[in-house]
This record gives sequence, C-alpha cells and structure tokens, in this order.
Amino acid sequence: MKRISAVLGIVAIFAAVLALMVCTITGASSETILALLVCLIILPVLFYGLMLFDRRKDGENEDHTGPKQ
Repeated sequence: MKRISAVLGIVAIFAAVLALMVCTITGASSETILALLVCLIILPVLFYGLMLFDRRKDGENEDHTGPKQ
C-alpha cells in the first residue's frame, strides 16, 4: 500500500509540474499558475500526512495486542 501511494504521489507531482510548465509556456492566467503552485506544495504535505497516519494506525494495532513486559 505504501509503495502504491508513493508512486501515485510521484505521478501526481510530475503531472502538476508538467502542467505548470505547459501553462507558463502557453501564457495561462496567473490564477491557474498559482493554483498549480499551491498543488505542488499541498500534495506532498497531504501524502506525508497520510503516511504518518498510516504508520500511527499500524502502531496502535501493535500496542494493544498484548500486555507489555
């Protein structure tokens, strides 16, 4: 699951960078370019947060399986 989400994150970032380059070359509006820049900042943070949540969720399952020694 982690490998799939990592690949999806890389593909999404690559697509956003490619779209940003195309929009800047073709002269798109500044709102479109700024929206793409925001996506380039927000998407990696979102994927990082999801990975932390997944890691924390896995840790909770391990902690409650038995008594600590």
